[in-house]
Amino acid sequence: MPAASLLLAWLTVASPPPQAPTAPPKSVYALEDDAFVAQAQEDLRQLERYAQGLRRLSEEVKTSRALYLQKQSEPYTPDQKQRLLTTWAAFFDYFLSTEVIRQRYWDFVKEPLLTQPKKHAWGFLLTHGALTTELAHGLTFAELTGGRKQLEVLLDEPAPEYGLPARAFARFKEKVIHVGTTTQLLTGDGYKQQLRPLLVKAGALDAPRVPWVMQEMKLNSEVAKGLLIKRGPVLFAKAATDLTQDSAQRAFFPVQRAVAEWMGDTRVHRSGQPLISRAQVQALLERMEPGDILVARQNWYLSNIGLPGFWPHAELYVGTQQELAAYFDEDKDVKAWLATLEGKPQSFTGHLATAFPTKWAAYNQTDTHGDALRIIESISEGVSFTGPEHGMRVDYLGVMRPRLTRVDKARAILRAFGYQGRPYDFDFDFFSDQTLVCTELVWKSYAPSKELRGLSIPLVDVVGRRTLPANELVRLFDAEFGREDRQLDFVAFLDGREGEGLAKEADAAAFRYSYRRAKWDIAQE
Repeated sequence: MPAASLLLAWLTVASPPPQAPTAPPKSVYALEDDAFVAQAQEDLRQLERYAQGLRRLSEEVKTSRALYLQKQSEPYTPDQKQRLLTTWAAFFDYFLSTEVIRQRYWDFVKEPLLTQPKKHAWGFLLTHGALTTELAHGLTFAELTGGRKQLEVLLDEPAPEYGLPARAFARFKEKVIHVGTTTQLLTGDGYKQQLRPLLVKAGALDAPRVPWVMQEMKLNSEVAKGLLIKRGPVLFAKAATDLTQDSAQRAFFPVQRAVAEWMGDTRVHRSGQPLISRAQVQALLERMEPGDILVARQNWYLSNIGLPGFWPHAELYVGTQQELAAYFDEDKDVKAWLATLEGKPQSFTGHLATAFPTKWAAYNQTDTHGDALRIIESISEGVSFTGPEHGMRVDYLGVMRPRLTRVDKARAILRAFGYQGRPYDFDFDFFSDQTLVCTELVWKSYAPSKELRGLSIPLVDVVGRRTLPANELVRLFDAEFGREDRQLDFVAFLDGREGEGLAKEADAAAFRYSYRRAKWDIAQE
C-alpha cells in the first residue's frame, strides 16, 4: 500500500484525542525544527524508561501468575490485595505516561512528509513506538486479568492511596482493546517500512535510542499481533459488554476527561508556568528552617512513575550558608557534638566546608535565576543542590518540620551532603546507597542510628519491593497528627487550583487529606 494510503487509513480508523475543555494549548509541533528534535529525543528517553518499567512489571506479573489465576471462590487476603494493587498502580502509571507521549506526537500525520520531514519522521517514531509498547504490555495484562470478576472489581475500585481513580481498569481496557488502536498497529507497521528512507534522510536513524525504538517497535508488534491472533476474538467479545457498561458510568469525564487525552498538550502549554508564584515562594522562605522536609507535585511532570500516590516528590531544605550559620553555629548541643569530631571544628558550616570543600563551594553558588541554592533533592540528574525556583515553584507544595533537636538536624544535613552527586535511582532500590531516589535521600538522611534519634518512617511494599513513595510521608504526618509523640509538625501547604491557574494557602486539615487525592485527577479538590 502506498505511504499516502497508509496515512489515510491511519486517519480514518483512528479516534483523535478529544479536546480539553479549555482553550487549545500550544502544540509541540509549533517548535522550531531543532527545538522539536531536542524535545523528541528527550521524550524518547522517557519512553525508553517507561518501556523498561512495563517490562519489569510484566516479569513481576509472570512470577505472580498463580495469584492472578486464583479461584474466584477464594477471596484475596489483604497482603494479596496490596500486591495486586501496587502492581496495577505501577502499571497504570507507566501505561498512562506512555500514552501521554503518544498523544503528544499524534499530529505527525498533519506535518507534510515533504516539507516537514524531521517533524513527520520523529513524530511517527514517538507515536508508533508508544503505541506498540502499550499494546504489547497492555494486551498481555488484559488477557491475564480479563473476565476474572473478583480481580476486575478490585482493580476498578477507587484506591486513592495507590493513586488509582475509580474505573481506571475500565478506561485501560477501553484504550487497549479497541479496533481503532489495533488497526493503527497494522497500518503503522506497514508505514514504518515505507518511511525508512525518510528516517535516514532526516538523520533520525543515527540518533541516540532510535535503534532501540526501532527494535522495540518490531518486538512489541510481534507480541501484540501474536496475542491478537491467539486471543483477539475472545478479548474483543468480552470487552464489548464491559465497555458499553463502563462508558455509561464516567460521570466525571466532562470535567476530567481521560488523563492522557488532556495531559500531553497541556504539559507543553504549562511548561515553565507553575501554579505557585514566585511571590508565594519568597514569602514561604521566611518561614522555613534548615532540616524541613518538602513534598512537591507538578501536574504534568510527575516524577516517581511507578510509585503510587498524589505526592510524587520529596526534598530536604537546607537553607543558605547564612541560614545554616544562624541556625546551627551557636547552638550549644551542635558545638558539643562538633567537639567530639576529628579536628574539633569550631562551627557546623566550617565542618561542612572542610569535609566537603568542592560540594560546599558548589552549594554557595546561585542558580540560573540568581537565587541562592537552598535545597538538596534527588532528581533525574542525580542528588543535586537546587534553588527555590526548581524545588518550590511547582503546582503543590507541602512543608513539614521534624520535631528533632538542632544537632539531629545538623547530622541529617551532613549525611545529605555526603549523598550529593550520586545518581538517581530509577530502580527505587532502598538497600543500595550508590543511587538514590528522592524519598530515599530524605529517609536515609534522617534514618535513626546510635548518634541520631532521627525519624522512624516505615517502608512499604510496592510491587513486591520495599520502598517509600512520597505519599507515605504525608500519610505518616496524618496518622500522627495531634499526638504528643508525633514526629512532624505542619509548616505550610500551597494548594494548586488548576482551573484558576494559581495556588492558595491551605491549612493542616487540607494537607492531611491531600495524600488521598487521585494521582491523575485534573479536578483536584
